[in-house]
Amino acid sequence: MKALPLLLIGCAPHIDGGPAPVIQAQAQVQILEQLDAQSPNVYLQAIVRAGSAYDPIGQEGLAYLTARSMVEGGAGERTGDELRQAIFPTGNTFEVIADREVVSLRLRCHRDHSELCFALFGDVVTEPRFDQADVDRLRDEALYEVTEGILSDEEALGNEVFDNWLFEAHPYGHPAPGRSGTLPLLSANTAEAFYEKHYVRQAVFVGIAGAYDEEQRKGLAEQLDQLKGTLAPELPLQQPLPVEGRNLLAVKTGTPVAGFHFGHPVKVTRNDNDWAPLFLAMTAFGAHRQSFGRLFRILRGQRGLNYGDYAYIEPFVQRGYSSLPEQGTIRSQPYFSVWIRPTSIENSAFALKLGLLELERLVNHGLTQEEFDDTRAYLAGHLPLLAQDPGRRLSFALDGAASNTPNILESLPAQLDQLTLNQVNLALKAHLHPDDLKIVAVTSAPAELISDLIEERKTTIVYADVKPNEEQAARDEEVANWVIGLKDDANIVDAKGIFQ
Repeated sequence: MKALPLLLIGCAPHIDGGPAPVIQAQAQVQILEQLDAQSPNVYLQAIVRAGSAYDPIGQEGLAYLTARSMVEGGAGERTGDELRQAIFPTGNTFEVIADREVVSLRLRCHRDHSELCFALFGDVVTEPRFDQADVDRLRDEALYEVTEGILSDEEALGNEVFDNWLFEAHPYGHPAPGRSGTLPLLSANTAEAFYEKHYVRQAVFVGIAGAYDEEQRKGLAEQLDQLKGTLAPELPLQQPLPVEGRNLLAVKTGTPVAGFHFGHPVKVTRNDNDWAPLFLAMTAFGAHRQSFGRLFRILRGQRGLNYGDYAYIEPFVQRGYSSLPEQGTIRSQPYFSVWIRPTSIENSAFALKLGLLELERLVNHGLTQEEFDDTRAYLAGHLPLLAQDPGRRLSFALDGAASNTPNILESLPAQLDQLTLNQVNLALKAHLHPDDLKIVAVTSAPAELISDLIEERKTTIVYADVKPNEEQAARDEEVANWVIGLKDDANIVDAKGIFQ
């Protein structure tokens, strides 16, 4: 009888658990390749799971400072000045996108300078210098950005306050450049320590596109082998605090206008079946910087309230001066939002009410068949414009690899083809909650706005050069008399020093 347990053990099936995590961490950095021998340029990019959500408590801004120091503070044998002098003849520069979960490092060069650019890119990723003088300068620039720079763009200020408030007490809940109270504590040593911990093979995703040769690829791969083969730190994200009721936070500024951001977290990512329906719905409701969206037509087109009104199913960062989205900003915990651009003080309460009522109407009644058909046709032509060169196509591919989500350039067209209006409208009802919102107002008259909304006053629209027809006038009367139902604990904060 004593032999029986041994017999059972001997007959047990062997289950291959795969490589141990420590062994996986030692694997080479995979290089995503998109060779285009006819391209005049070569594109080098890295996405690193080392965004601001990884900032240690009390060191907010460290991820951002580390990334900027890597590309502006020298690398390899070159100081920061020498790095800039080396790259100057190419007519290009390094680009850094530092978001909540990832950091993106990018370099584009003409193919005639490819040897130099491969070497510089490899040095930046694997051998940053973190010279104290450069780190101090970049830290001071970040401090200016969160204390003074952000105040010069009140729309960006509103978006940042909204993002921070939505993720209060959460790793996302501070600006990527940091806080004014923590940045002075950062140094070259803390930046270098952050790099050593987070810039490891398992956390780095590299891509090359355009015109390059195999020897250049091999040389970069050898440089990347210098990165540590240790386990990448995990990012334990708790669920954001639940949003209950309609909550208002007003930021007091000196400009006599009022703009709004409102929304709530959602649990739908690009991996979910409802993401494509919601993406189409938000495009129809408020496509970024486009005039065909329902919000734009009703608030700006019909009433002239502002310059535009937009809606998003995930965080949206505009790419430079274009209307296209930046890459490297995907989050595993996204949010839905509406952006109502600044309007006059006298029309501010009316504009917010109208935006909220339109959201209610969208969720309760959905898109029309015409809106659905027109938006799907628009997206079919628009999606290819999101990535018109090898570098942008590479950015989308790296986004997918780093976030474990589909490359939407490849997946979204087929998803849109198969969508139905019913799927879109069901997704809206399932995931958007007009009664549970955080609302941020940026205005010079916050007390008056809160008083108008909480005391349920009639807020009549004041037209400048638009004469409404009978139907629109009746709708205006409905909006003016509508009660938002704000919670009575609305707060006012001063813009000055808001990100301490």
